Amino acid sequence: MRTLCPLFTILITALVSSSPLTLSDVLETDDTQIREKYLSQTNLDALLADISDLPPTSIGAEREVLLEDSLFYSDSVWRHFYYVIPEAYDGGKAPLLVWLHGGVSTDDLSSWDGEVLTEYHLIPGFLEEGYVLVLPCAQRDAEWWHPVGEEGILSIIRHMKTAFNIDDSRIYVGGFSDGASGSFSLMMLHPSDFAAYFALSGHIGVAAIDGERGTYLPTLSNRSGFATHTDQDGLYPTGKMKATIELARSAGANIIYRTFDDYGHDPDYLPLIEEELGNFLRSTTRQTHPEAIVWEGSEPGRCDWLAVDSIVPWPLIGGDTDWNMILVSDRLMFGFYTDWEYEGDGVRISAVVDDDVPAVRAGLQGGDVITGFMGTHVSSMDDVYPILEGMLPGDPFTLMVQRDNEVLQLSESFNPPEYYWLLPRTAPSVRVDALVEGNVFDIEVNRLCMLRLLLHREMIDFTEPVTVTVNGMEIFHGPVNEDSTYALDTFISNRDRERVYTAELVLDLEELLPPLICEAQD
Repeated sequence: MRTLCPLFTILITALVSSSPLTLSDVLETDDTQIREKYLSQTNLDALLADISDLPPTSIGAEREVLLEDSLFYSDSVWRHFYYVIPEAYDGGKAPLLVWLHGGVSTDDLSSWDGEVLTEYHLIPGFLEEGYVLVLPCAQRDAEWWHPVGEEGILSIIRHMKTAFNIDDSRIYVGGFSDGASGSFSLMMLHPSDFAAYFALSGHIGVAAIDGERGTYLPTLSNRSGFATHTDQDGLYPTGKMKATIELARSAGANIIYRTFDDYGHDPDYLPLIEEELGNFLRSTTRQTHPEAIVWEGSEPGRCDWLAVDSIVPWPLIGGDTDWNMILVSDRLMFGFYTDWEYEGDGVRISAVVDDDVPAVRAGLQGGDVITGFMGTHVSSMDDVYPILEGMLPGDPFTLMVQRDNEVLQLSESFNPPEYYWLLPRTAPSVRVDALVEGNVFDIEVNRLCMLRLLLHREMIDFTEPVTVTVNGMEIFHGPVNEDSTYALDTFISNRDRERVYTAELVLDLEELLPPLICEAQD
């Protein structure tokens, strides 16, 4: 390896000394010399033109074929993902649909096969509509609502934008079960890339409950959504979930909501929504520079041109309404994962949930095969469900289990009803209501925080001063200068050609507001 270093240095030096450099040269390397030379030979207008004209890198990908790629995640693990290019893709702008699968809490990384293109509900229709389809894959500690999993989704979107001519204003995310819960989470934590979302048979509070994330319903007001539940769902039935959607609507969320009877927690009902969901996505595009943004969170985050970089927990300087509710979990749950690939007699357990659940207390293990439940022979879970319908939380039960060459009879009781908050809280939140009209920003906050306003030529006139008021007090009035380096950094980080911000305004409210509050008190 040591003998290659001088040659590598010569090649880099030769590249830097040649001219002119292109934006593609910059994006293909992390070398700062190339980046600095490119910036020295161009101006901001030329940079923005280069970004607008930047060609995709993968024009010749196969069509209507499930393709696989991989990315290196922030936890130092390579994870694969899949994507499909529709037959209609001709290199022009195409919408991107990110489909999030369910069952994300397993140790093994999920995978897809080619049948998804023809047999999985909704997906064939999306491809026929001309969507570029991407299917990230999740696993334990990289769930959709885990920071690692979120980073993976966003990195995959950047990757697809680089490789193909993706329409920045038409990127959608959605899924079923955990995929739906992950879509809700993304809209409350990372909405900027997306035009809209759909959440089919999911739970709006999973990110807060299972991931301990600071998700808040008012942030859903920034994007339109489409959500569904069914009455016979053993996990998230309409009878319990409808109230959570109504609460989100009361907090400002714009959600089309549909419920269906006589369906359980399975995707068999999805053909019933295909036409309406398709119309919803087709008619919903991302507003490039929205005039109003509502952000609430207990962790740093960003929505469009508003970024919250830090939060001062106390004091409270505004209203602090928490759109939240108490739910009851009274479903009967053993607490194990079923091995759905097992084709023998009985129900084989792939893993046991690491929690205070009946499976743990009874001593069940991965690899066990359940052959009996409450004195009845069990060939599959279809033999278990009818018996569960006549049981209540806290009821005792018996299992016959085959473990290697041994037959065991185990006894336990289902957990009693559990009362829990829809959105458990671990830290105070800041709510920011921000408006922009011309060069004037009007912001309301309920706590001190560090804000950044990301500025674009289509938002403000850089030849005129910018004014910012917070809670009715003017905290900034003056010029803001555009910067080519900042614009390039912005594009490298988000690959969003519609939102190449050319400047930012940093506002430390912990420093700026107290003197003005004190003056107002006098």
